[in-house]
Amino acid sequence: MKKVIGTILIFLVLLGSSTIYASGLPQISLSKWYGQSFQEESEAFEVVTSKSIKEILMEMKLFLTTTNEKLDVDVSTFLDTQLEATNSNLEGFSNETKSSLAESIKDLEKVSFDEYMDEELIKEEVEQEVEGLLADVLSK
Repeated sequence: MKKVIGTILIFLVLLGSSTIYASGLPQISLSKWYGQSFQEESEAFEVVTSKSIKEILMEMKLFLTTTNEKLDVDVSTFLDTQLEATNSNLEGFSNETKSSLAESIKDLEKVSFDEYMDEELIKEEVEQEVEGLLADVLSK
């Protein structure tokens, strides 16, 4: 009987120790598996994310470069147009001024200075006489 009880005891101890060993083993195995899987997925995600960010940054750089070049062309075109319009306006004004000055010179060449002074004196005398007559009429 002692042998049977001893055998049962040994069997129970071995069964208990194997159960404890087996119950701890899956936790360790699952923990290692999860850690490895997480690490692999993290690395894959990092690679994909960094590639995506690089692609987005390259697209942004291309967009900004294209926009900058287009703005440069638009500003240059606008400035050229405004410069041509301004030059045209200045040239027209210059031509008008020159023609007006030429007409004034011709008019002044036709009129003698002595005659002009005589006319101005006559106009001044007439104005003084008119003012005098008005002053006499209005003072009475």
